[in-house]
Amino acid sequence: MYLRRLEVHGFKAFAERQRFEFGPGMTVIAGPNGSGKSNVADALRWALGETSARQIRARKTEDIIFSGSDKRRPMGMAEVTLVLDNADGWMPIDYSEVAVTRRAHRSGENEYAINGTQCRLADVLDLFRQAQVGQNSYAHMSQGLVDEVLALRPQERRELIEEAADLRRHRHQLTLSERRLVETRDNLGHVRMLIREVEPRIKALQRQSRRAARYRELARELADALEVYFEAELRAAREAQTSTQARHDQHAQAFNVAREAMAAVESRLHEVERVLRERRSALEAAQGRERELAEEGLRLEQAVALAAQRLELLAERRAELEAAVAATDLPADDASAIDATLAAFDSRVTESQTALARAREALASADEATRGVLRELSEAEARRARLEAEADDTQRRIVEAQRRSEQRAQDRAAAVEQRTALLAAAAEQEAALARHQQEAQALDDALRLARDRREAAERRLEEDQRAQQAAQETLLAMESHLSQLEDRLRLIEMLRDSVPAGGAGTEALLEAGRTKTLRPDEGLAGIVDAVSRLIRVPEGLEAAIEAALAEYLGAVVVESYDDAIAA
Repeated sequence: MYLRRLEVHGFKAFAERQRFEFGPGMTVIAGPNGSGKSNVADALRWALGETSARQIRARKTEDIIFSGSDKRRPMGMAEVTLVLDNADGWMPIDYSEVAVTRRAHRSGENEYAINGTQCRLADVLDLFRQAQVGQNSYAHMSQGLVDEVLALRPQERRELIEEAADLRRHRHQLTLSERRLVETRDNLGHVRMLIREVEPRIKALQRQSRRAARYRELARELADALEVYFEAELRAAREAQTSTQARHDQHAQAFNVAREAMAAVESRLHEVERVLRERRSALEAAQGRERELAEEGLRLEQAVALAAQRLELLAERRAELEAAVAATDLPADDASAIDATLAAFDSRVTESQTALARAREALASADEATRGVLRELSEAEARRARLEAEADDTQRRIVEAQRRSEQRAQDRAAAVEQRTALLAAAAEQEAALARHQQEAQALDDALRLARDRREAAERRLEEDQRAQQAAQETLLAMESHLSQLEDRLRLIEMLRDSVPAGGAGTEALLEAGRTKTLRPDEGLAGIVDAVSRLIRVPEGLEAAIEAALAEYLGAVVVESYDDAIAA
């Protein structure tokens, strides 16, 4: 991982957006006084999450925002973006390039972003802490800090070397592992205590589990049997309901037919009653006519009797007259008068006989009409009796159909109640089965949970032990590497203190190296050259580089640590 570029806008003297490109191996920013080196370093430190204004040479946040000049107005925001190359995955983030942006407003508000995503200051600090490039690390060193490093005490120098060797992160991981190990041991003790509490119950739980399994099996068989039984009962109830419904439909149809027949009978009965009323009216009229005819007949009979009496009297009178005529010799006129009188008597007798015959015929006709009306009345009464009998029979059939329909309705209601009771019983059985299954499942879960917690605790203990062992091995390796680095540092310091820069010792070592090149059997191996002859300085920076490396210009570069020891 290395710093790829730094983008600054509105930070201190950088009014325009500036972009500083860095490459692998670039470790120093050098330049004359007033060129902005410290501002670049402050921008870098500020982007790394520095919260102390004093550390970036300011009194408050507003001081780091461009305050304006004769040609430019003050800015309201300062922004710094730090772009790091993470192709090697050094930083714990899944990006090959990480851009950390920090903005500050004159209101005092700060904004933070990682690869354009808003985040918190704590997220930025945690990211850099894990990458060992935080504001308190030695990843960036100011000009004065170099002198402080050279003057460090052994313990402080050890801490510097530990950070450079990445031992601090491993120590932190070791501390975390030890803390986790302590927690795991505590958890394991708790689990063991739980196991001791649970173990006496395990056998009982196992017995209960076996009983629960047997109960589940029996309950399953019972549920299957109940399901078959209730299905059969339900099927029978449905069939009975279907049959009852069919009978009900039949009875309803018969009831409708009977009702229609009853309506027809009632219609016919009304018609018969109407005809009967008409016949009764006709009978009453005939009876009145009969009474009139009877009275007329009586009068005629009386008249006939009277006429007969008169006829007899007339006959007697005629006989007397004829006898008198025969006995006396009457004049012709008297005889004619008597004959006329007799003729008149005969005519009256004939008329009386004719009237009597007509009266008798009228009386006979009235009797015949009366008998006809009586016959029709008798027939109407008979038809009425038959229709009333049919109506009574139809009414009885309707009542019977209604009774059977009510009975079928009661049977259907009873079947529905029975079905409801069966379903309720099935639901109760299923609920009881579910409760027992839940109880059995709870026992199984408790047993399984105890076993899982025990196994998990054992696995965590093994993992923590392996992690502790790995951390200890890493720490031992790092301490060994640190010891080697300290030995090399002591050797370098010893060489620096014992060999004057550019002195005879340096020349002797260089000469020994050249001799080894010319004569392999003589001289020293691994001598490369003096530092002053190996470095190349850009034009204009000679004085600055010479001042910075004054103590090391006469040092000798060797190929390996063993070559330095041999020299």
